[in-house]
Amino acid sequence: MDSNLNYVKTDKSNFEIKEESIQQIVISKLENQDVPIVEEKEYGYEDPKWIEKSNSIKARDNYTCQCCHAFNPMQGGLMFIQQGEYETYHQYNPPSNYMIHVKDYDFTINIDFYAAYHLTMPRLNVHHKIYYKNRKLWDYKDEELVTLCEDCHHYIHSLTDYRIPIVEETSNNKLILVGELKPKPYIHKLDHTDLYSFRPLSIVKENHWGLDLKGNDLIAFQQAKNEDKKWYDYQNILDQHVVRITHFKCYDPRWNKNSPEEIRKVADFVIKDFIENIMCYRKKE
Repeated sequence: MDSNLNYVKTDKSNFEIKEESIQQIVISKLENQDVPIVEEKEYGYEDPKWIEKSNSIKARDNYTCQCCHAFNPMQGGLMFIQQGEYETYHQYNPPSNYMIHVKDYDFTINIDFYAAYHLTMPRLNVHHKIYYKNRKLWDYKDEELVTLCEDCHHYIHSLTDYRIPIVEETSNNKLILVGELKPKPYIHKLDHTDLYSFRPLSIVKENHWGLDLKGNDLIAFQQAKNEDKKWYDYQNILDQHVVRITHFKCYDPRWNKNSPEEIRKVADFVIKDFIENIMCYRKKE
């Protein structure tokens, strides 16, 4: 696999959200009537009760955005991912090592990034599908909450066709629509000092000297440098100057019946699937 490692990043964006994904996240209008459009009240998110609740929802959703399916193995530790017919477990130890363990074949693939390179992860939020008037953020049923990456979370809150309902609950458990959340326009802004603002599962490199930067980017770099912040740029080429890939078999002839050839075949598939379908790189022409 190492000898054929020559890939470029595709233009696929994490905003490519399928309509069916949105339908699973939004709650349809309870009644077709005019109700007030109100501003969101942004408080309570630092409360330990909300942090505990949101962490449990992220774990339930396998630390994966339920819109664009970007996942964060930094938060989930050893995360289960189905790759084709193979059950794999992923773990990222930043900045230098990404590990994939293939369950039934009991071997581990190590993806080692060279100095100054990082693999970006999504920042995960927990989204309320519905708001109850006069209810605490954490006093919600699990099915009323969903894990989204920060970009998709902002995107959902910007939709005008799917405003988030605000309801009151009657004594007989009937929900009455009393308002809808005001959409907030959102345009993704890349912050070169914040790894979480890059597209998930992209390779970025530290730019220590502001190489090739001009205009406002150079001014922002100088400001970041004055504030002792690191500056990152996209690395669009995935090759042997960026990453080294190896795989190791936990071999015991008493119970492991997989031959080295079988291990190699499975490893090649898992690596190729991870690079092309998860990281969204394609073979360089």
